Amino acid sequence: MSQLTLTDRQSASPPPSRHETDEHKMSVTVVTTLPGMAEFLPAWEDLAASVSEQNVFYEPWMMMSAIHYLGAPKTLLIALIFTTDPARPGTPLLCGLFPLECGRGYAGLPVKFLRLWRHKHCFQTTPLIRAGYERRTLEAFFDWLATDARSGALIEFNMLPGAGQFHQALVDYLYSSGKPNRVFDIHTRALFQPSVDADTYLCAALSSKHRKMIRRLERGLSEIGRLEYDALTPNDDVAVWIEEFLQLEASGWKGREGSALASNEPERSYFKSIATEAFQRGRLVMMALRLDGRPIAYKCNFLAGLASFTFKIAFDENYARYSPGMLLEVEYVRRLHAQSQIEWADSCADPFNFMFNRLWPARRTIQNLIVS
Repeated sequence: MSQLTLTDRQSASPPPSRHETDEHKMSVTVVTTLPGMAEFLPAWEDLAASVSEQNVFYEPWMMMSAIHYLGAPKTLLIALIFTTDPARPGTPLLCGLFPLECGRGYAGLPVKFLRLWRHKHCFQTTPLIRAGYERRTLEAFFDWLATDARSGALIEFNMLPGAGQFHQALVDYLYSSGKPNRVFDIHTRALFQPSVDADTYLCAALSSKHRKMIRRLERGLSEIGRLEYDALTPNDDVAVWIEEFLQLEASGWKGREGSALASNEPERSYFKSIATEAFQRGRLVMMALRLDGRPIAYKCNFLAGLASFTFKIAFDENYARYSPGMLLEVEYVRRLHAQSQIEWADSCADPFNFMFNRLWPARRTIQNLIVS
């Protein structure tokens, strides 16, 4: 991570705390500062490449940038779950990573609690857990929660997918351990899952009337100027694409309301950092709809394994009557079907997002879970 060299070690981080669980030969190391994570970066990278369930927002290049530019909560605890590497006896193997923040007073109750940490641009909080170690990692994590003084009476798993390998392992553990828990604030958001081909998918997702409308909108734009769909390639200058996106987003209502990424320097720096890191790793997807070479719609996604996470979209409001954002998303659906690497894409959108809900008929359940 070139822009995060972690040279801010001048303030020495407190020594990690350890809680041994000898029965399963697991241990918990707790880190409370950004510099304290420096020595664990290689292990963190290895864990992110070996998880049972992808969460791009907790990968080191994205989470470290968030802490660096957006700031960490006052009481950040990063719980790292280790065991011994079976392939290299005596060598620790990172099996789990849980970023946590502490709080006091939950739902009107005067209690201390923990929750999985998230910032405004983090759309999922699934902890990183190594495939094959789900149950043992959860046992070690909850054993640590029960004994560490920094823990609390409750832990909240917020913005957690209501399906998947982690959810299944967590439900099984909570049932067998008898820990009281409750699901609340549950909703769904649009999810892309490919069909046989793009035409089959679009025919199932959109009525013939809507498909005709899309063709009509494309023709209307083509009559104004040269219309083209463009995608970032490894040979492109990613800085140019990043700046184009920031300018387009800031030109609309987000810019007027001050919620565009470019409206806030820390958020601007955060986006530039993660987009650059993702590009260098082959994990960045950026597409643009251009009219006479000028972008009128943009989208940015981040890849993790076989998954794609929508991060931001933007469009030129002067062409709103042509729905350039929808046209770009339809083209994205076509391109997803033209390759076989991506098995699903999370819209990371509001549950009532009209465009995604129409174009992506599958749904992903998102929920908050509180555990005593």
